Amino acid sequence: MRIHLLIHVVAAASAIMPRIPAFSRRHSPVLSLQAPEAQRDLPVATEAGGFPIPVGSLEPTGSLLGAIALIAGTTVGAGILALPAKTFDAGFAPSAVTLLLCWAYMSASGLLIAEVNVNTLCALEKNAVSLDSMAEETLGQAGARVSGAAYVFIHYALLIAYMLQGGNLLIEYLAALGGASLPTVCGPPLFVLLAGGAVFASSEQQVETGNSLLFGGVLATFVALVALGAPNVDAELLARSDIGAVVPAVPIMVLSLVFHNVVPTVCYQLGCDLDKIRTAILAGSAIPTLMFILWNLVILGSVPPEAAAAAAASGGSAVFDPLEGLRASGDAFGSVVRAFSLCAILTSFIGFVLGLVDYFADALSGPLGIDTSLQAKEALSTAEAGTVEGREGGSAEAGARYTLVQKASLFACALLPPLATALYDPSLFFAALDNAGTFGILVLFGIIPAAMAWQQRYGGANDPYASDGDQLLAVSPMLPGGRLTLGLMAGGAAGIVALESYERLAGVIA
Repeated sequence: MRIHLLIHVVAAASAIMPRIPAFSRRHSPVLSLQAPEAQRDLPVATEAGGFPIPVGSLEPTGSLLGAIALIAGTTVGAGILALPAKTFDAGFAPSAVTLLLCWAYMSASGLLIAEVNVNTLCALEKNAVSLDSMAEETLGQAGARVSGAAYVFIHYALLIAYMLQGGNLLIEYLAALGGASLPTVCGPPLFVLLAGGAVFASSEQQVETGNSLLFGGVLATFVALVALGAPNVDAELLARSDIGAVVPAVPIMVLSLVFHNVVPTVCYQLGCDLDKIRTAILAGSAIPTLMFILWNLVILGSVPPEAAAAAAASGGSAVFDPLEGLRASGDAFGSVVRAFSLCAILTSFIGFVLGLVDYFADALSGPLGIDTSLQAKEALSTAEAGTVEGREGGSAEAGARYTLVQKASLFACALLPPLATALYDPSLFFAALDNAGTFGILVLFGIIPAAMAWQQRYGGANDPYASDGDQLLAVSPMLPGGRLTLGLMAGGAAGIVALESYERLAGVIA
């Protein structure tokens, strides 16, 4: 029933939105569908060493260190909060090994996206292309629509989870501060009102500044959490092991390791330098992976199995959440866990709200009368600057009122459907994350990248990249292994999707 509800919520939106803009505006400014208007031609590719390569590359606009930081910052999100709950039964060692395997898979997928992105840049003679454009160029309209559906599904499912968990955290804070103890149902609306309202009322620069401060809070509280929790780690608790129990945690792990939405941005910022792109992807994703393993070590080494048994005996939720008990402890460690959780939720919530608002701005530009051209954006920025400085004229003031109505409509489209779903079933937090990882991430960043790379490399003479039956590519493959590697990557993701689908179907039938 829960997955059906999520699918129905997404279906209505994805049916009218065939294209996919930026995954998150705060991280992916060049991924929007308006990016082609700022394009410039790339030099013609020439053959060298058996593979054509661009003669010269795009001028780098960023540094390798900045690209690593971008990928690392994008990866650290609210998925980390679900890791201890999903890996508790498996134990530390199996979950750590599986996290490393998931990192290898997701970094390989990121390399495939980079390869397809650079080849598509050269084929279309643009300096920026979205994942949607990549899918459409390689897999056709059907591929683009699958990408769009997965994109909407991920955003709505995760926003449901963020509203539920963020609301619970706000209620906990109110109770800890001596305020009234609100019922759980009040959490999601309160969170949307405060967090969503702040994003709506703030300028883009204010949102950027606030998000940077929150991410600083994530790092600071994580360091404090490790420092406070490490002395309490029990080696016997870390020795627990159940390898079979780690399989259900894989969707959450891949969800926690997503950075792929910023890969096209990194390719552009590094001037299509493949060595730097590869280094940025591998190093930038490895840093959060080590953080996740350390996080699991501290949490799983601090909570005994008896706590799960006690929670089950008291009629708790179906999934035991070790963080819930730690936050309720009232000590310094529990307070840091609560602060870390709220900062992680807020940083992720901001990015996904803005990404979905951008999506709707493009998809509904006609019905809402939104001009998405660069000229219109520049005019709006000028009008907003005049308003801020107290020089608002009649046209700027009218424009501000007009765009306010549009903005409210877009935020309503982004926030109201997941809020309604969260209110309908307040127990959807882990289910929403599971479904986002299984039916969203593994499709959009697992199966599709392998399929795009396969089509680009081996698509045949009818492919737009082909020449005399052989592929004409701008760069050599960034991931070795040829067809075998691509087949294993797509097949592995499809296998997990099929297994999770079977288990859900069996549960419904039973």
